[in-house]
Amino acid sequence: MYYEIYVDLLFLENFIMNYVLLRLTRRLLHCSATHRRSAVSAAAGAAAFVGWLALFRCLPPGAMLFAGIAGITGMVKFGCNTKGGKQLVHGVFGVLLISFLMSGGIRLLERLAGRRGMAAAVLAGFLVYAAVTVFLKVQERQEKVRKRTVTVYLGAGEKSIKVKGLYDTGNALRDTTSGKPVSVIPYEIIKELFSEDMRRELAAFVEGREMKHPELLQTLQLHYIGFRSVGCAGGMLPVIRIPEMVLIQGNTRKRISSPALALTGKDSAAPTGCQMILHPDLMDS
Repeated sequence: MYYEIYVDLLFLENFIMNYVLLRLTRRLLHCSATHRRSAVSAAAGAAAFVGWLALFRCLPPGAMLFAGIAGITGMVKFGCNTKGGKQLVHGVFGVLLISFLMSGGIRLLERLAGRRGMAAAVLAGFLVYAAVTVFLKVQERQEKVRKRTVTVYLGAGEKSIKVKGLYDTGNALRDTTSGKPVSVIPYEIIKELFSEDMRRELAAFVEGREMKHPELLQTLQLHYIGFRSVGCAGGMLPVIRIPEMVLIQGNTRKRISSPALALTGKDSAAPTGCQMILHPDLMDS
């Protein structure tokens, strides 16, 4: 039994596979390799594979295995422009994993769609590239949200509550009386800080009704500020001041004295699972 191999097609198919593998691995590792660098490395890897097959029966299995690992390592090192041994090891394992996925995709395409050879390799490469790209974009978005997420402790007297806050660059609210940045939180969350009598008065203030005992809320410095937002003509937001707010993000802890908080309806200030919108200036305060 013998196989008829077309060297030009074998080289081209491996070049395409190697190029896709290197570009995907580069993205996973956040390396700086250019398209030209990856293409040169992919071509060298394809040529080395053709030579590896030609010597398959001439060298012992151990030497062939070593040559294969050395070839993949060199291709990743140059084609991804890795820095340091740890990143290189991750790159080699990344290439092997993505290669496994692409090989499985090729076999699946051959079985389901009747695609073979070059067509199957190109299509499988495209599908894997698209899947990894979507995965990376989702991860990048989650990482951006994570960096802007903070644990918030709100304190008023002997009581305190813990909420999940989000620094929002779109929040440009400032207190007209003090000039301090204003964060936004639903009334249903902040009311846990106060007694039952204060809650009734605060609910009347938030809803624009007449308060029966406004003196109970004297320490909160009740007032209103104007706001404008996309798709909304604008209006007035009720604002209160509480004794303190503590922001904790990783090992960083910030204490904000007498923060200004705008109160909204139930859950209206809770994007991406957060309970409170923080003013972006508080990040550097």
